[in-house]
Amino acid sequence: MNRVVIVGRPNVGKSTLFNRLAGRRRALIHDMPGMTRDRISALSSLADGRSFELIDTGGLEYGQNPLSAFAGEIREQALRAIETASVIVFVVDGTAGSMPEDEEIATELRPHAEKVVVVVNKIDTGSARDSAGEFYALGFERLIAVSAEHGINLDELEQELAKRLPHDPDEAEAGDETSPVRLSIIGRPNVGKSSLLNRLAGSERVVVSSIAGTTRDAVDEWIERGGRRYLVIDTAGIRRKGKTTDGAEKLAVISALKAVRRSEVALVMIDAVEGVTAQDATVAGYAEEEGKGALILVNKWDLVEAEQDTAKRVEETIRSKLKFLQYAPVEFISAKTGRRVDKLFDQIDRIAESHRARFRTSELNQILAAAVAKHSPPSVDGKGRKFYYATQLRSGPPTIALFSNVEQPLHFSYKRFLENQFREALGLVGTPVRLVVRGRRGM
Repeated sequence: MNRVVIVGRPNVGKSTLFNRLAGRRRALIHDMPGMTRDRISALSSLADGRSFELIDTGGLEYGQNPLSAFAGEIREQALRAIETASVIVFVVDGTAGSMPEDEEIATELRPHAEKVVVVVNKIDTGSARDSAGEFYALGFERLIAVSAEHGINLDELEQELAKRLPHDPDEAEAGDETSPVRLSIIGRPNVGKSSLLNRLAGSERVVVSSIAGTTRDAVDEWIERGGRRYLVIDTAGIRRKGKTTDGAEKLAVISALKAVRRSEVALVMIDAVEGVTAQDATVAGYAEEEGKGALILVNKWDLVEAEQDTAKRVEETIRSKLKFLQYAPVEFISAKTGRRVDKLFDQIDRIAESHRARFRTSELNQILAAAVAKHSPPSVDGKGRKFYYATQLRSGPPTIALFSNVEQPLHFSYKRFLENQFREALGLVGTPVRLVVRGRRGM
């Protein structure tokens, strides 16, 4: 797939431009330098329908005293993205004029000069527009002056992208393939989410650090494995909302929750050394509340002194503390060493298939009849409950309507019993099953 990569020094408006071109708010915008630490991406399209991957990179800094503690890692991320770019959008600040850092970046980009479009941003004032030409001194042929914040001249930039992006011969076939599986990686800060994404992607895709909160944006990565595509969304570590006093971290929580909603399957990461905490339950609860498929990953298993029954005891603890995710498989991995990470894709495929599954009404009715024969539903206010039939309303997750003579909701324990009966009989793995009771009026 064609890639458009946005680069530039901090605070020139790269993330604002990214959001404009992506057509939605994907990147966090804040006046704090270094807000974008990892490269983030979105699938975008041209007016003629051609799609491309749009990539925003962290601000490039040079010199002895960079503002970001991750300046070196951010630069490495950006340079990797540049190597695979079809077009490089080099963003500069029209109000500040050409800066030494712009010259440094221009030097890095010179071997790829034929791919570079210089975008002079923030040309909201007449003086900024008049001085835009000075950026030709950076040595690149094409220059476009825009205001990403106000949407000025973005049509000219999009036309330039349309001219430069080649037609992708594989694109026409992409729609015929099985639709990509959308994954979110969620967990407490510093549990190893970025390490897992890098391991799944087979590259140093995001900045990995022992400093909690390194990832603030939700980071998208497209992975192809065995002919199937996966969109993996890494998220910022989620803390309880009451503990997120920093404005940027509050934005990160919002971004992480949006990532869960965008996904089909949530990879819920737990630290093997620290064990299951109340915060793990809170984070895992987001996946269950949103009706996502789930796979529980006990990470850093390489640091645990495992005895014969250690894994069994840990899983029992997880089942006890995360009762609402009884349907989620548990895998013991090490994102750092790669232990069992390759085997996750088979499990993910099974969960995604279960989450998307649709079933015949006749099959559902047979399962319902067998379940009722095994365990009759409790009466409601002295009135015996009967079920007339069951039918699936939708998938993602499988949602089944039970038509009954009593419209009141099922008792919690019986509802859980029926969910388990449907899940077992239908061979569903890692997905919730939603049951909706409807009375005679719904028939």
